[in-house]
Amino acid sequence: MAKILYPQVITEDLDDLKELEKYHRYSHLFQRVRMIRLLKSEECLNLAEAARALGYSWRQCQRWFASYQKGGIEELLKSRVHERGRQELVTPEALEDLKETMKLGEIATISQADEFLRERHGIEYAHPDGLGQLLRRHKIKLKTGRPRHEEADPEEQEAFKKTSQARLRRSKSATAKRANR
Repeated sequence: MAKILYPQVITEDLDDLKELEKYHRYSHLFQRVRMIRLLKSEECLNLAEAARALGYSWRQCQRWFASYQKGGIEELLKSRVHERGRQELVTPEALEDLKETMKLGEIATISQADEFLRERHGIEYAHPDGLGQLLRRHKIKLKTGRPRHEEADPEEQEAFKKTSQARLRRSKSATAKRANR
């Protein structure tokens, strides 16, 4: 395998790389720029030396350099943090449909939401907790009515509300009269 002449392959100016390194000092991209600078300045003669200097594996530095060769410094500095981890099962369209249906009051429980997604969009969660976590991540709260006791009399409650308002007004005016004395 032919030896790579890093100072010739790396087209950026050394001063530009130092500035770029300063710019990315507190981000996860800092070590990538530093690797390129070390190779360009010949402080490190190969990827193995650069990996040791940075505290990364040779394979990781090889991946970074491959991305640099593929698309230059722009490709090397492309952040892929959002690509990590497991992707959500629910599509944006299905999530929007679920929100709208919940606003209409047709869905009040997680099990109803699970059934809705399964039947309407073919999205199946293995456990209801997965759907509950999805709703919390998107700050979606289940829309349910205020609970009422089964023996509560609506007319009696309305009458209480009317008399309690009058009592409240009388007590406020009595308090105000006492304060004026």
